[in-house]
Formats: sequence, structure tokens, C-alpha cells
Amino acid sequence: MKKLFAMIMTLMMVFSMAACSSDDGGQQGDATGDYPEMKLTIAGLDGDDTAKAHDLRLFIDLVTEKSGGAITFQEYWESSLGAATANLDTIGQGIADVGTVCTLYTPTQLPLSQITYCVPFAPDDVKMASDLMVKIAEKYPDFYAEYEKNNTVCLAWKGNEPYKLYSKDGFTSIDQLKGQNITLGGVYYVPWFESVGAVPVSAPAADLYQTIKNNLAVGSFVYDSIYCDYKLYEVEANCLEVGLGARNCDVIAFNKTKWDSLDDKTKALLQECATEAMGSFHDWENEQMAAWVQEMKDNGVEFATLSDADKESWAETALAYEDTLQSWINDATAAGYDGAAIMSDYLKIGEELGYEWHFDTSKYIK
Repeated sequence: MKKLFAMIMTLMMVFSMAACSSDDGGQQGDATGDYPEMKLTIAGLDGDDTAKAHDLRLFIDLVTEKSGGAITFQEYWESSLGAATANLDTIGQGIADVGTVCTLYTPTQLPLSQITYCVPFAPDDVKMASDLMVKIAEKYPDFYAEYEKNNTVCLAWKGNEPYKLYSKDGFTSIDQLKGQNITLGGVYYVPWFESVGAVPVSAPAADLYQTIKNNLAVGSFVYDSIYCDYKLYEVEANCLEVGLGARNCDVIAFNKTKWDSLDDKTKALLQECATEAMGSFHDWENEQMAAWVQEMKDNGVEFATLSDADKESWAETALAYEDTLQSWINDATAAGYDGAAIMSDYLKIGEELGYEWHFDTSKYIK
């Protein structure tokens, strides 16, 4: 009898432990407890308290919450795993599992993604800038395939605020840029500034303050959140709203080898969280724009707006100097893509979304 009682008690303990394990599994994963436990390495380009990192912060929190704590992150910020300009390689080589890729730094590796920079005077709506890339990539999956060629998976497209020109002494017209050192990046922005005599200087966001302070440049072509996050108003307290528009500069990218090793349910969770995080980021970004402008005003920044006549003159001068749309078409075609067709559809999709291009698009639309 004692042996039978002992066996019954043992079985009860086993069943009790199994039930506890099942309950704990439900807390560690989703309702069915089938998300695997893992810690992903994430690489941010800037500090975790900056606007440029906010989409990643949203992504981290969503994944951790929706996986029930099964999926967590080892966070590396301020390009601590490698140069900001090489974060595509950092992720592609598996040094990080996931992180931000700034397409401005990857013209040869991601030639299709450069389309966002070559078209002048786009509207200021950040959500539309992102939607335009999503829709052109849906029509041409090559936009995703070029990430896979670099052993990465593009999970979400970010729309960055409109670029503006900040400077020490203040510019009010394009003519004043002649001979002036201006920090900017990208293969297609450069000829736009060169066409009016400006001298492009390359510097990542984290180096802008010292670049301006040390007189290596007198102005920066960036956007308000970067300007405020790095307190650039301390060294250049003037802002010229040039009207070149919002761009898709960044994406959330994942190492493809790691991605391929995941089960479909985990992939679906990560994709869902990336999409939701970017949507929330755009809402937050739109709300923050007025706050960044107010911060600039509170720190004595003076504003000027480029006239419509100056915009038209700049566009005419720049496209005569180098037709950046055609340059992109040529580059994309040389890389094996139908550059002309993609450009035509890109411009048409922009119009369907409500973009109002401020130049004659008839040359490019089929």
C-alpha cells in the first residue's frame, strides 16, 4: 500500500510540474507557447535616445512583448559594432542579427534603393515617402532581392523628415552656396549641390557637430531630428527650408542566414512587429516635427524659405548639370534592371499617392 501511495504521489508531482511548465511556456511565448527563446543582437546607428533610433526601440519593445519575453535583444547603439556607413555589412556578415541600414551609405550595394534620392522636390509627408518605397518594391521585388544579395532581409521602410540646409551665417538663396563647404551624402545629392558651386563634404551624423565647429564645413544638409539630437544649433543657428522633400533613408534589416533558420511563425512575428513599429514611428515622427521646430526656435535658430523661383532655377540648373533621374536609370540598367520602367512606375505611383512633382516628368513616364 505504501508503494502504491508513493507511486500515486510521484505521478501527481509529475503532472503538476508539467502543468507549471505549460503555464510558464505560455508566458514565455504566445498563447500556444511556441516561440523559441533567443537573444538577438541589434545594431543601431545612433544613440538609443535619438529620433533615428526610435523605430528600432519600438521594434524591440513589440517583439519582446508579443513573444511573451521569449525573444529578447542584446542592444548595441552608436555604431558600436562597426562604422555607420558599413551597417549593411555588419548585419549581412552576422555581426548583428538586425539593425538599421541607411541607404545613403550603400549606393553600390543597393543601387535600386537610391531612387529615393535622385528625384528632386518631393513632398514633405514622411508616411508617403515610406509608402512610395513599399509600393514600388511590391511591383518590383528586385528592391527586396538586392538586400538578399547582401545577405540581409528588408523588413520595413522608413520615411525620414524633409531635408533642410542649416548653416553658420545663414543662406537665403542658392546663389550664396557657391564655394561653400556643405556636409551631405549620396551619389545623387552631390551633383545637385555641385551644380550651384557648393563643395560637398562627407560626414556621418555623429561627426557633424565637430565638422561644423572646426570649420571643415559651414553648413549641413540633414533634417530637424538629427539637427536637434546633436544640438547643431550650437554651431549653426540658421535654417533654409529648401523644399527638396522627405526621403526613404533607412530600413530595418535582418541577417538573412539567421532569418532562414527561423520557423515561419517567428518570421511572421518579426515582420508584423517591424511593420507595426514603422507605422507607429511615422505617427510619432509627424507629431514631433513641430516640437523639433520649436526646440530650434527656443535655441535662437533663424529660418528662411527658398523661393519658388529659386527652386525652379535650381532644378533647371541641376538637371542641366547632371540629369540625376537619368543617371539613376543608367545605373540601374547597368546593374541588370529595367531602370526606365522602374523610374516611370515610381513617378506614377508617387502621383497616385498624392505626390506633386515639381518638375516636368513627361520625359521619364512611359
